[in-house]
Amino acid sequence: MRLTSRRVFDAELEACYRGRQIVLLRAAVVLLVGLGFVSTQSRAADEWGGSATLTSDYLVRGISRSNGEAALQLDFHYSNSNGFVAGVFASNARIDSRESKDIELSGFVGFAINVDEAWRARVLGTHYAYPWNRAGSHYNYDELDLDVSYQRWLHFSLGYSPNSPRFIVSPYPHLIGVTEKSAEISAQRQIFGKLSLTAGVGYSDLAGPEPGGYVYWSGGAAYDFRAVSLALAYVNTTAQAKTLFYNDVATGVWTGTVIWRF
Repeated sequence: MRLTSRRVFDAELEACYRGRQIVLLRAAVVLLVGLGFVSTQSRAADEWGGSATLTSDYLVRGISRSNGEAALQLDFHYSNSNGFVAGVFASNARIDSRESKDIELSGFVGFAINVDEAWRARVLGTHYAYPWNRAGSHYNYDELDLDVSYQRWLHFSLGYSPNSPRFIVSPYPHLIGVTEKSAEISAQRQIFGKLSLTAGVGYSDLAGPEPGGYVYWSGGAAYDFRAVSLALAYVNTTAQAKTLFYNDVATGVWTGTVIWRF
């Protein structure tokens, strides 16, 4: 499910690893906040940073993790001149509408490098946990992400999870961990002053019983003012998403996000 609310980390961890908004809004915000994976050539010393995010819907690859409700998210991260980066992320969540609100906690570690003046890359491993969900560790999963960016405005990403959670109804309702693979491309281009247009498209493929994949995409705008960023995006998925997820929020939705970086 991924298009967050990644995420949430080059000014600051080039995606604020917000745990993901929507990959595409995530991409929009990722580009906006700029997951500051800077190489030894542009980074002087160890750096600490973070962000606080308020979003109208926590979307990850087009699927809501907050049941269509607003989410407050916090990110805190560290990076050094060798390209090492690590941090933690927290967001309220409500994956199952029949459950009360829960908390998603994640920890990430990775490495980033500038290939040359135009290209940069980063690899990030993340563990997601939902300690207060009634289903407990059945929702927990791990993910490995590779992101390559060109001049900070164009991003190519690949994701892999060996144990992404899926809800299966047969022979009885239960959660299982399945392999999930995803690929996406996203862009953000400045059009006037600090105003930018954002767009992206991705594909996610899930294994397990009745396996399948779906396409997700988004388009919107972003505005950056000092330490505050604003993003508005429309997010949608193909119909196949509804056959893979038991919640009914994998449909077109407008999302608004405010990010404060510190």
